[in-house]
Amino acid sequence: MAVFRFRHGAGVEGGMSSKVRLAAFDLDGTLLNSIPSIVIGVRACWNALGFPEVSDDQIRNIIGLPWEKSVETLVPGAGAREVSMIHEYHAEIARGDRSPPDRPVEEIFIGASEMLDRFEEDDYVLAIVTSRSNRRFYDLLDQAGLSDRFSTVKTADLGPGKPDPYLLNEAMADVGAAPEDTVMIGDTTYDILTGRNAGTGAIGVTWGVHPKQKLRDAGAHHVVDEFDQLHEYSALLISGTLGP
Repeated sequence: MAVFRFRHGAGVEGGMSSKVRLAAFDLDGTLLNSIPSIVIGVRACWNALGFPEVSDDQIRNIIGLPWEKSVETLVPGAGAREVSMIHEYHAEIARGDRSPPDRPVEEIFIGASEMLDRFEEDDYVLAIVTSRSNRRFYDLLDQAGLSDRFSTVKTADLGPGKPDPYLLNEAMADVGAAPEDTVMIGDTTYDILTGRNAGTGAIGVTWGVHPKQKLRDAGAHHVVDEFDQLHEYSALLISGTLGP
């Protein structure tokens, strides 16, 4: 089981500010280069279960939604039966009764680790807010070398998923951060809407699923093309120096 740490600094005595600044990150397509693997995995599942054929773009567009909502989007009229079939498909793989599809390795993006270092050096508290369930989540964090980087982690098993603000609100409550001192960072409109719905800053990244204009249209305060831009824009946004 992964162990998560709380980075003290912003809230301790000794002349430093008492407020906690929180940087909450999406995982897939933001920190982890996992989109090709997800597309292959969904397609293999759909083919095995005889669901209607879907395009790569259709699959990419649902990445970031809670799983049940994703199923409803890709299979109109789907309900509990289809969701149960998918759960059983993955359970068969976990038990060894079914061979998993061949997937590309899901690796942390180049530059992501250094970006997290920069936030931690500036005494930000780090969180993950993801639409993934716990099923493979902690294994992916371990494999990517990320399991000790976050003070709190919120997965779809813990409550309503994006764009509902529930999980981000819970992450803020865990570390004692206010919405005005928090930024949600992600590659989909669902991440942006989660931040806006929670009253936090919202920054989009262009190396994942949704294009720049779509992120802007969803309400992103800023959209960045490089990891090294994230700390600067987050700091300016939280400080109120730079508006939308």
